[in-house]
Amino acid sequence: MRRDSLKKFGSVIGPFLVYYVVHDLASVLLAFLFGLSLVKCGEGYREFMEAHAGAANGVMNGLALCIGALAVLPMAAGELAQHWANHGEYSTCYLGNAVPGADGGEKGFFRCQEAPGGGSGRKVLAYCTLTVCAVSLAVGMNLLLLLAGAAGWSEQYTEVSARQYGVGFGLGLILYGLVSPLAEETVFRGVIYNRMKRYLKTGQAIFLCGVLFGIYHGNLVQGIYGCVLGVVITAVYEWFGDIRAAVLFHGAANAAVFMISYDAGRMEGILTPFYCALFLVLAILSIIFLKCITQRNKGAGAFSG
Repeated sequence: MRRDSLKKFGSVIGPFLVYYVVHDLASVLLAFLFGLSLVKCGEGYREFMEAHAGAANGVMNGLALCIGALAVLPMAAGELAQHWANHGEYSTCYLGNAVPGADGGEKGFFRCQEAPGGGSGRKVLAYCTLTVCAVSLAVGMNLLLLLAGAAGWSEQYTEVSARQYGVGFGLGLILYGLVSPLAEETVFRGVIYNRMKRYLKTGQAIFLCGVLFGIYHGNLVQGIYGCVLGVVITAVYEWFGDIRAAVLFHGAANAAVFMISYDAGRMEGILTPFYCALFLVLAILSIIFLKCITQRNKGAGAFSG
């Protein structure tokens, strides 16, 4: 029994450790190569790179994320293939007219036959709700933490925040709105959550995957924020049954916070209890509505309404 428990634990934590170690080794190697290039490539190059140090650090971090994710990509591919196999050829999100699957079950949302009443419209509704939920939750949580004085809780958080906003606006949107979500969702939802579900109840797996996502961020402030978002992202993945929904949620949340925080004046303009409550209430309502529209008539056919 103990050996079996250790095997299960290793199955879940192993991919996380592989990603974490490869990511950190890649970061060290890239930093070494960057430093070497400053020595070898002449004064003009060094001056240019020193003037754009924030962008250089951002690119290196993005490359390290990608290299770490590539290390677990074969595991993610296997888990996602198994996920699709377990649900027939299609997703489990029932927002259109469900059609019979090969195993006698029903196929879901993403490739199902379009409902006579407008299945594509329901897709749009689902993704719009998902985006609103991501933006409102991310902004609301950031406002809540700032109002609570979280900026002073962790020196490491302050350093990380300074690095994140040291990149140009366009590059930041690419790094935090696309690269980071693709890499981290490959690891956390693609591999870890799918493996957790084999050994735990769905609710337990969703919660623990979110907690691990928070721990991964490495400081108290981002840990709290990451835990809350991680739980909701994992739930979204479970409801939609498709990794693309998790990537979209993650990317929309990151991009929204980056755009608002990039201009200090813009953030200060909404840094009030009123706006914090407004965004959080909108997030909660969006979560409830999103669960309703993705689970309604899950075992019964057409989504009515």
